[in-house]
Amino acid sequence: MKLPLKKLLVPTDFSAISLNALDYAASIAKITGAEITLLHVYDLPDMPKKNQAFDLASLIEKGISDKIDAIKAKDKNLTGITLHAKVVTGKIHEQIEEVASQIKADMIVMGTHGSSGIRKIGKLLLGSNAYRVVNNAPCPIITIKEVNKKIGFKNIILPIDNSKETMKKVGLAIEWAKAFDSKIHILALTAFFEELVVQIKDLKDQVEEIEQLLKKNEIKYESRMIRHQRISESVMSYAEKVNADLIMIVTEQENALAEMIIHSAARNIVTESPVPVLSINIGK
Repeated sequence: MKLPLKKLLVPTDFSAISLNALDYAASIAKITGAEITLLHVYDLPDMPKKNQAFDLASLIEKGISDKIDAIKAKDKNLTGITLHAKVVTGKIHEQIEEVASQIKADMIVMGTHGSSGIRKIGKLLLGSNAYRVVNNAPCPIITIKEVNKKIGFKNIILPIDNSKETMKKVGLAIEWAKAFDSKIHILALTAFFEELVVQIKDLKDQVEEIEQLLKKNEIKYESRMIRHQRISESVMSYAEKVNADLIMIVTEQENALAEMIIHSAARNIVTESPVPVLSINIGK
């Protein structure tokens, strides 16, 4: 089964982590047949026009375009993949969102850290900036914090709470598991103070409903319920334990309690997880 992914957007600053994100996207494209748009965003320095003896923007864009061409020629992982290049100026997070909308991207794949390889322009995305893109992206987004020695999709972590919003990611998890023959790890998390206001039975029922869906679709899975001290730490610890390749999260919740607990955890997972994170913004 092919994932319904036709267009992937990969922001790059030419750092190792952003080029790793490109390889990650290429692995997805080879399975799905998707095309990739490689995006570089730069800030144009403020200079009085009378002092400009040349078109600085054109010069910068030419250098960036040459670098993208070099990547296309050298990276064997891109063989057979349709790759487009786009260079724009402006604020990084705004341009990523705008270009994603323009090309109707089905998914964004990006590194969350890294120094620019061109003029040390600065860091691509860090901390709250990365999460800002996640929150406002018009499509699901995979964030990658570290350069991975292997790129795989065999073990997927699905953190679960008892809200209706958590079910929004189950359909995509099933599609992903079918495409890559993945195993889904359902991880239900609770804490003592939550148990005073959240019915554990409801959470167990939610897990059982997901299990039935996975069985119906012949997806390999296992379930675990953990009482946590901090959701993000529990998720990342469990991801390490099962050698996870991907963590799937929802980044917007309507329920007030879930907003307080899960939303802050999502931010921490996106910015701290050494495992790639696929975020689904249900508000989009």
